[in-house]
Amino acid sequence: MSISSKTYGFTFNGRHSSEFDIRILATKQITLPQKRKSLIQLPYSSKQVDLSNVYGENVYDERTITFPCKIPFGREDPYELYNKVTEITRWLYQPVGKILLRDDAMPNYAFMGEVQTAPTLEENYNFSKLTITFQCDAYRLKKRFDDVWDLFSFDLDAAQETEFDVKEFENLMLINTGDREAELTVTCENPVDLILNNQRYHLRSGGNSNDDLILSKGENLLTIVGNGKVSFDWTEEVI
Repeated sequence: MSISSKTYGFTFNGRHSSEFDIRILATKQITLPQKRKSLIQLPYSSKQVDLSNVYGENVYDERTITFPCKIPFGREDPYELYNKVTEITRWLYQPVGKILLRDDAMPNYAFMGEVQTAPTLEENYNFSKLTITFQCDAYRLKKRFDDVWDLFSFDLDAAQETEFDVKEFENLMLINTGDREAELTVTCENPVDLILNNQRYHLRSGGNSNDDLILSKGENLLTIVGNGKVSFDWTEEVI
């Protein structure tokens, strides 16, 4: 459902915030992830050694998303107010650990988030303000685009084919537009061989995924040897 056809909000734990009579106020805040540095002072020197990129990538701290909300219940009817607050907190607190959080303002992205700190409640006569903060992973999850152009960003996305009808062999390229490597899932009509990063993988019929099937950032050249339909899927992570 598009943003314009429903009350703006967020989806979490299988439900949209509008189902709880929540209206998001204009003062929503998102903190961008901060680089995590690991600096060691060299003895007898003014120089420092940065160990934070020892694995070849920047390391980031988590981000927070804060939704200031208005609910149409207040001191005028405290029974209804606290029934609604109880319903909302049960919805927010139920998940164990981080789960998908979707903000209507970013329909092509999702966060892994959790409500770790208690929401704050400010009572008024016939409405109340409830402030909800999600603790989220540094990286957002990004939809992988094929040739669908709705909400497509020409600056950030890459339209590409992800399903192929292979006859004997097929050389192809997949583009990971994320900021990290992505785990690849390959679905095959028949058993085929996949050559990726100079490694050959024997893939069975159906879905195939393992820790070694990885798309590097940017362009990835692959070869499929065999016959039948082969499709690729992955989730990209971006700052």
